[in-house]
Amino acid sequence: MTRHQKTQVLIDAARDVLEATHPMTVRQVYYQLVSRQVIKNNRGQYQAVSNVLRDARKDGTIPWEWVEDRLRRPRQISMWSDLKDFGKTLLQAYRRDVWTSQPRYVEVWLEKDALSGIFEDLLAPYGVTLNVGRGYDGWDSIRNAANRYGKGNNATILYFGDFDPSGEDMVRSLKERLGFFDCHPSILKCALNLDDVRKYNLPPDVTKKSDTRQKKFVERFGDISVELDALPIDVLRNRIKVEIESRMSLSALATTRGTEDHERLVLKSLLERLS
Repeated sequence: MTRHQKTQVLIDAARDVLEATHPMTVRQVYYQLVSRQVIKNNRGQYQAVSNVLRDARKDGTIPWEWVEDRLRRPRQISMWSDLKDFGKTLLQAYRRDVWTSQPRYVEVWLEKDALSGIFEDLLAPYGVTLNVGRGYDGWDSIRNAANRYGKGNNATILYFGDFDPSGEDMVRSLKERLGFFDCHPSILKCALNLDDVRKYNLPPDVTKKSDTRQKKFVERFGDISVELDALPIDVLRNRIKVEIESRMSLSALATTRGTEDHERLVLKSLLERLS
């Protein structure tokens, strides 16, 4: 296969991934291609995917909006053309607190920002807060969480992270640091785990020798490291939905939504009078 043919194969595979789910980051597309065994897991292949996505968007093969950069975003100031225009935003923004009628308070914690778009879209209808740690959360984030949970007796954290020494250790660290503030919520790692790696035949990498938690992890699981990004998107979406719905009262949620719809109509009527 010539270099041009290899590039076309990579473009076609990337487009298939993005047609099914978009927008995605370059990193997400890369791990999905690794998971499908289109490419190998190494830095050279990552750069090849980055270059292909750049060129394919420039020539129109892949729409620009299908690939996103979650780090480089303009910090825009919100403005409206007039009060009527602002009123539309006000209507869209109104959400009734769902947690006053739920048996437990639930939050989702995510290790990496690259996947946050998928989580945000799925969690929004349930009113579930997403906390993105980008690795180990800082102490300010931990203290803020403790303030949200109180003693934590009625709170659950659903954790999603990599299957590697740090990813496995983050739940322990989170429990200990929340405990410093006398906060003790239930914390569950929902993904990624060893069963996922085996069931979906996810492509492994070796653990980082520089990680101080590497030795104990290797003794328990072997020298294997897999990113959460490698999990098939449909599997990840379903996992998020199942974990959330199994811990919420869906009937109470429906009642809250019904009340919210009615109150939004009342708000709309008030805004129309003002305008």
